[in-house]
Amino acid sequence: MPSKKKRSASPPAAPIEKIARVETESRASDTASANRLGLYIALVGIVAVLAIGGVLIWLNASSAPQGEPHLAMGWVPGPVNQCRGTPKFPTEKLGFTRAVVFSTSERLNKGLQLIEPDENGELAKGKKYQHPSWTQAGYLGVFVVDNQGNVFVAPSPRISLIDNPPERANILYKVDAETGVMSEFLKLPSAAPPSPENPYGILALAYDCDTNSLYVTSVMGSTRAQQVGRIYRVDLKTGQVVDQYDDFDAFGVNAYNLATGKRLYFGSARTPEVFSIALDRAGNFWGEPRLEVTLKGAFNKPRRIDFNVREEMLVRGIDFNFTLSATSEDRRTDYVFGYANANDKWMQLAP
Repeated sequence: MPSKKKRSASPPAAPIEKIARVETESRASDTASANRLGLYIALVGIVAVLAIGGVLIWLNASSAPQGEPHLAMGWVPGPVNQCRGTPKFPTEKLGFTRAVVFSTSERLNKGLQLIEPDENGELAKGKKYQHPSWTQAGYLGVFVVDNQGNVFVAPSPRISLIDNPPERANILYKVDAETGVMSEFLKLPSAAPPSPENPYGILALAYDCDTNSLYVTSVMGSTRAQQVGRIYRVDLKTGQVVDQYDDFDAFGVNAYNLATGKRLYFGSARTPEVFSIALDRAGNFWGEPRLEVTLKGAFNKPRRIDFNVREEMLVRGIDFNFTLSATSEDRRTDYVFGYANANDKWMQLAP
């Protein structure tokens, strides 16, 4: 097997296309239409739910297999992120009693926000809270919650780089489940320093309950002519990068358990394609990627990847080209793919 620390990714670099900026997480008002690709974390008492297709109760993590050392055969088939814990500070320190959501999409407010809906369930009229530490990283983008209720979040520049200097774009932050305080968790090593052609670093995060792994995609240092991005596996037990896949500018990312093993799915930030790579029992990369699907639609850079219990892969495509030029949040296409066990293929169902 080629070295995981330095290998040529497939496919080769493609030119960067139309000018656009990364779409940040959907607005709170968009939750009604986010039945497939919701981003908000709902906290109800001690039970956590995720706004994807209504209300989805998080389940416990599956147990690790003890057999084949190479591929993760034996994992419970299906989504791998349903064990998310509930942060304690919203109820124990802030006194919230209703379902609340985290949001990074408030355009006029830097950092992370916590929103408690009003008695009618409306977020726009709800109570908002922001810990003083939640603005230290400037504007934020993607975030995930682990099995302890800790929130991991990454910077995401908007319009200008004053609040989001490129040299800090590869820093991962953690909001402690007990205290609610956000602090620097890990500075990810990049293959090259930030490029004037590309203000971005971390683009996507995904959590795997089975291995307690955090997968992070970054495009720091990539240029129009060369992609030097990386996909990292962070072991949350040690807080360290334990494996990485080099020389690929990946966008959205998520893991999924097939009957044949665990795979990490990741979209290209340069082409309308989603790839996957096998993962071993520890969650490390094994072998080489394979092309899974090509997005056939108007907006087709795979911004987010999710999976549901109906063996469907949900992909949100946007117009993206490594710039900060403003684009409408409506400039996106939501794709649905169904998995065919017979031939181990994903088939496009919508649009």
